[in-house]
Amino acid sequence: MLFNDVNNICDKAIIEFSKGNHDSLSTIYDCMARIIFSSAYAIVRNYQDTEDVLQDTMIQIAKYAHTYQKGSNAKAWILSMTRHLSIDILRKRKNSLPIDDEFLENNMQIDDEYSHLDVHDILDMLDEEERQIIIFRLYAKLPYKEISKMMNINVSSLHKKYQRAIKKLKNNYDWR
Repeated sequence: MLFNDVNNICDKAIIEFSKGNHDSLSTIYDCMARIIFSSAYAIVRNYQDTEDVLQDTMIQIAKYAHTYQKGSNAKAWILSMTRHLSIDILRKRKNSLPIDDEFLENNMQIDDEYSHLDVHDILDMLDEEERQIIIFRLYAKLPYKEISKMMNINVSSLHKKYQRAIKKLKNNYDWR
């Protein structure tokens, strides 16, 4: 699905939900669950916490749908919630020990189409901010302007950080 298609579908679904059509929340989930999960995982780096962020994001969408402005960027609005919830989890678990990678690998299900990529290892080369920028730009396909608003970074700095992160990946990974 193209960025504009997802954005338009989510925009309409959020408006419908705010008008009382509770079935439209499943439309939002269908369009956004995978990207919410990926964005959250890039930040929290823990499967169980990522599932919690996905669930909490859907709850936040339901709770705040009435505040959404029709025609604005629905995808960015949702991913902004995801980012804030993910950061909250990091703050809460600051003093706790993370689950080890072996547990994660044994409990994480990867779709067949992505099984040939070890995205986890690739993204580990980046710091948290760089991971977020890469996920929002390449996977979520958000424009720089939207990412800059979400992350509170000016657009030119964001673009430079994105370019540096891409360069770091290229320098540290065999792209064949």
